[in-house]
Amino acid sequence: MHNLIQFVKKYHFILLFLIIEGFSVFLLATNNHYQGNKINAFSQKYIGSLHAELSNISDFLKLKQTNVFLANENAKLNSLLKKQNIFSGDSLAFDTPLFKYQSARVVNNSVHKSNNYLTLNKGVRHGIKEGMGVITAKGVVGIIHSVSDRFSLVISVLHQKSSISVRLKDEMFLGRMLWSGFNYRETNIDDIPNHANLNIGDTIISSGNSAIFPDGIAIGKVISFQRIPGDNFYKMRIQFFEDLNQLHYVYVAESLIKQEKELLELNAKDD
Repeated sequence: MHNLIQFVKKYHFILLFLIIEGFSVFLLATNNHYQGNKINAFSQKYIGSLHAELSNISDFLKLKQTNVFLANENAKLNSLLKKQNIFSGDSLAFDTPLFKYQSARVVNNSVHKSNNYLTLNKGVRHGIKEGMGVITAKGVVGIIHSVSDRFSLVISVLHQKSSISVRLKDEMFLGRMLWSGFNYRETNIDDIPNHANLNIGDTIISSGNSAIFPDGIAIGKVISFQRIPGDNFYKMRIQFFEDLNQLHYVYVAESLIKQEKELLELNAKDD
């Protein structure tokens, strides 16, 4: 609103001129049939361009609000990384010893399907590659599936092929996060051994084992669990901290060690 007021103050003479001109055209069109048809044809031809320009103005007026949102998200992520004794900068694109991060805007998102995807407004020209992790300050979002020049497609954690390595926050027991295809606010955790000390409300975090996501990103809290007779692992459900239906901006995480780790492990399998 402040930007709009400043805009009106700065250009009020031009705006007044346009209003008077517009009123004059209206009078001409309503009192002259031939001129009215000409004006109508002109307006139909350029109405699309006008809408596009108005959209650009709207985006410009929201720029400050967007920057504030990104700065707040960046501060939350910085705080999280610093708690892990990892240094990070203050910009909206920053590096740590293990990862590079850059912000991206979510331009399309689904949460109600069995297999959900997101589209981001960053692609090859921005350094985005297949296999990079996508996160927010409140959790893991997904993995880059494919990229074009200016956009990227993300396999959401709400996808039946998604399998994310996780662990209990207070213990080192590892598990897998698997989408069950129902409530987008919840998901399943498998493979955590049933001798682990587990309680309702415990926090589940990223394990960092895959080198796709940083270690310690909080994902959700335990809302139910059970021991299955004859099974050595818990069946568990968690509630996401992040509302995946309300995503506007995310961070794409590029691992600086993933290629080295995978090459070492591949060589070990060949021995």
